[in-house]
Amino acid sequence: MELSELKPNVLIEHPELGIGRVAGLEADQVVITFRSKPEQRLSVSTVLRSFAVLPEGGLAAFCYEEGLEEVSSWVMNGPLRLVGATLVDLGGSGKSGPLKNRLKAIVSPEVGWDGWWDNVRPAVKDSRHFEVAKSNIVKLLSPVEYIPIEPLTRKESKVAESDSPSKTQRAPARRLSEELQSLRESHSAYLKQLREEHTEDLRRLRESHAADLQQQREQHNADLIQQREAHATDSEQQRKEHAAGFKQWQREEERLNYQIKSLWDSIDSRIEKSSLAARKDMLLRVGDILQRAYQSADDPAASLNQVIDLLPLALQDGGAELLGEVGETVDFDPTKHHPSQEITSYSRVLLIAPGVKVGDLVILKANVAPIAEES
Repeated sequence: MELSELKPNVLIEHPELGIGRVAGLEADQVVITFRSKPEQRLSVSTVLRSFAVLPEGGLAAFCYEEGLEEVSSWVMNGPLRLVGATLVDLGGSGKSGPLKNRLKAIVSPEVGWDGWWDNVRPAVKDSRHFEVAKSNIVKLLSPVEYIPIEPLTRKESKVAESDSPSKTQRAPARRLSEELQSLRESHSAYLKQLREEHTEDLRRLRESHAADLQQQREQHNADLIQQREAHATDSEQQRKEHAAGFKQWQREEERLNYQIKSLWDSIDSRIEKSSLAARKDMLLRVGDILQRAYQSADDPAASLNQVIDLLPLALQDGGAELLGEVGETVDFDPTKHHPSQEITSYSRVLLIAPGVKVGDLVILKANVAPIAEES
């Protein structure tokens, strides 16, 4: 055997271990599986030295793949396939001698090689799968799998009367043929029954699967409807809660607005009362000043001086004060001063009458006049 022939799934044969199949190559070892023996792990060198590669489609390969019992049935049931497989092991061609040596373990003594070969040889010669030379060398022309497994026809099995086997020789062959026929019929019936049972099982599985799918669809639809209803109920409840909350918020807003308005009204009332009290004190003071001025009407200068002295005090009672002093010169400020004629901003002016202010708020601007330029 060559190293290149040692590949996985290749059939190999050992004189003692028999036929095995290469399961794999691991480092320098070959894993071999046998039908009735434990798995073997042998070195590559041992395999190359002790094993021989069996051709695919050969008799030995069929015995390993199909079993000896099945291949033995080809003696009557498929003799042409049996001859073709034997020729594969012989390299593709061979004479009757080598064929006999290879088939002596297959063709039983009850059948007899000579009678069997004499019956099969004409069919081999007439078959398109073989070629029989003048030297009686039989050559295989087709792949073995193309040769059908079928018994010989009556024409093919007909032999000369003088060459026919004796009644004693034919009886075992007939019994074997009948047994094979019975086995075929039983096997066909069993296969038919299996097919029918398999078909029935498939039908039941399809029906069960269809029922399960229908049930799942109905359950899924029911779940969807339930989810939609629950979602609609939740949405309606949320809308009602939102509407109720909005109405409550509106009532609260109205209550707060009313409370704010009440507070403003109260504040305005208090401010008005406070302002009225301040104004009342100031007005009483101003009225008192007027009464005194009228009582001193015979002396207008005295009355004017008295008013000028008392009015600032009355303004102070009202929380106000004079803005500027009469006679002072200041820079003109339009936010504080009221000019008697057009004056340029920030010009120096003379204050001729004070204004009134409350804090920083100017209530009445002071009257000012431009300072005459010296000639």
